[in-house]
Amino acid sequence: MSSSSAGYCSQKSLGELKIRSKILVKSANGGDPDAQAMLRLSLKSEPPYQHKDGLQFIAQKAGFRDWRHAAHVLSGEAEIGEDMGTLWYDRKCGGLLNIWCRNYEEARGEFEGHPDAYLLPYKTQFVIGDEDFMRALGLLAQGRPQRPSSARDLVSSYGSEAWDNLTFSRLQTALGPTGYHARHC
Repeated sequence: MSSSSAGYCSQKSLGELKIRSKILVKSANGGDPDAQAMLRLSLKSEPPYQHKDGLQFIAQKAGFRDWRHAAHVLSGEAEIGEDMGTLWYDRKCGGLLNIWCRNYEEARGEFEGHPDAYLLPYKTQFVIGDEDFMRALGLLAQGRPQRPSSARDLVSSYGSEAWDNLTFSRLQTALGPTGYHARHC
């Protein structure tokens, strides 16, 4: 599952979190009370805030334990079965019928029986969802996935440029567009 076999160094998604952190820290240090309140959630109570404070908050908001966890996963260094965070799930998916699997082998077996499904990582588990699931994640545009239809298994494409681009799109949906004022993170 690591990116070494793909030969691609994922940068777009990591860069997105870094940019969001800089925007948040700049707003907080500029006196924005909403930005300061968000950074207080990252255990830093008073300004001046540092980039590491923003990275911690943004990483957690994106579904990772902390910045190191986000950097490990988004850089393409994680292996199958490692904690991939919760980025590929949304509360909107809770009412949908999904198939949950405890390991990748089980997930691949289930996935092969559902040709129109998508296989995504969630923490150390795997979820198989349909187009409604992908729509709830904000990853279907006009009925078409924002990636090649042949790559419905996001686990097997992990660490590739296509995965990084889709992850970037998911971050945009989960966190809102870059450049929004900090209170919209």
